[in-house]
Amino acid sequence: MRPTFSTIALSLTLALASSMFVRATGPEPQAARSSERIKRGEYLVAITGCHDCHSPKVDAQMTPDGRRLLSGRPITTPPPMQEAGVARASLDFTAWSGPWGNSYAANLTPDPETGLGARYTEAAFINTMRTGKKPEGEILLPPMPWPAFRNMTDEDLKAVYAYLTSLKPVKNFVRATPTLVAGTR
Repeated sequence: MRPTFSTIALSLTLALASSMFVRATGPEPQAARSSERIKRGEYLVAITGCHDCHSPKVDAQMTPDGRRLLSGRPITTPPPMQEAGVARASLDFTAWSGPWGNSYAANLTPDPETGLGARYTEAAFINTMRTGKKPEGEILLPPMPWPAFRNMTDEDLKAVYAYLTSLKPVKNFVRATPTLVAGTR
């Protein structure tokens, strides 16, 4: 039996109405899961202290700079002076020195040139948090608490990555060996 014009029209009307109902009742499940994951990641970043080291500060109360969240050590922050047997931090906690040498808070924004951008996939990010090694093989230096973060669930690490990739990209090249600012040593 061949479908009639009215049968086809009724089928199309029902399909259109059901798709409009799905759109009217809220986001598609994948979009909702993505939004929930980003919110979870934002929460985890906040409670695990990522802003303490990775966000430049705007005042002495260590308030993160909302325009440069998680963008790493600013070039204007000099490295702390090294001294045998002593660990030190810069006043904004984005640079550290200790027996390991100097370490600098990385740019965690999705900037493709200076941040997580092109270097990290979700899998590479999770692997870095589990092993303490960056995609290039360089180790994460203190005070980065990756040994604690490696105990996070895959879902939590995916949420952190989703949040980081949702941030506004900030171009901030954090040098492994920064040029000293005149008069800092």
